[in-house]
Amino acid sequence: MTVRRFYAPVMPAAGGALPLSPDEGRHLARVLRLRAGAKIRVFDGAGHEHDATVEQDDPRRVIVRVGEPVKPAPAPRVPVTLAVTLLKGRKLDDVVRDATALGVASIVPLVSRRADAAPGRAGGRHLVERWRGVAIASAKQCGSAFVPQVHPPEGYDAFLADAPSGDTLRVLLLEPSADAEADTARSGPASLTSLRADPIPAGAVVAVGPEGGWTADETSRAIGAGFRPLTLGHGTFRADLVPIVALSVLRSVWGDL
Repeated sequence: MTVRRFYAPVMPAAGGALPLSPDEGRHLARVLRLRAGAKIRVFDGAGHEHDATVEQDDPRRVIVRVGEPVKPAPAPRVPVTLAVTLLKGRKLDDVVRDATALGVASIVPLVSRRADAAPGRAGGRHLVERWRGVAIASAKQCGSAFVPQVHPPEGYDAFLADAPSGDTLRVLLLEPSADAEADTARSGPASLTSLRADPIPAGAVVAVGPEGGWTADETSRAIGAGFRPLTLGHGTFRADLVPIVALSVLRSVWGDL
C-alpha cells in the first residue's frame, strides 16, 4: 500500500504536532480524502522524513502527529546546481520536475542572449512560486526527501560571477558542433562522459543553453570564468530534454545510479 507523503519545511521532533500548510492540508483532506487516524509521511525537503498520523482532518487546518524518523533515499554524492536558460511556455516546468527526480540540489533559470522567454513582471516571482511548487510535487511523487532550491531568473553575467569555484566543477554544455575555444580545438569539445577520468568533484554547476545555443561571446566568457566546455556527444536533443540527459549522464559517471 502506498504511503502518502506531504511536504513540511519546518519539522518538529517526533511526538510533536504539525499543522500542514493550507495547500498540503487541502490536498490531504479534499483531494485524497484522508481522515483522522490515517498513516502518512512528512518530509522537510532537506533530507529528513518521518512517519506521521493525521489527528485533525478539517481542510481548513489539518494537523498531524509526527512519529519516528524514516531513513530516506540518499542524496546524490555530488550536489549539482543546474543553470538552464528560460524556455517558452511551461517547458521549464518539465525540466524542474525531472531534475528534482534526478536529485539536483538547486536550479537557476538563466536569461541568456537567445533565451526563448523572459521573466514576467515583478522579476518573475509568480514563475518562481510555480516552479517551487513543481519541485515539491515531484519530490513527493518520486520518494525524495530533498527539494531543490529554485532561484529567481538570473542574468548571464551575474550567474558567471556568482557561480561557486574551488572544488566545484563548472560545466558549460555546448551543442555538438559548437566551435568552442577549448584545448580540444581540433576535435571539438569532449563529451560529459570524459569526466569518468577525473576525480569526483565536491560539487558541480552545469549550465545549459537555449535551443539556438550559446553565442560565441557567452561561450568565450564562460570559459574565461573557469567553465569547462563539454557536449552530450553527437546526439541532438530538444532544449528541455538536454538538462535531463546531462544530469542522467553525470549521475552515471559519478556512480549515483
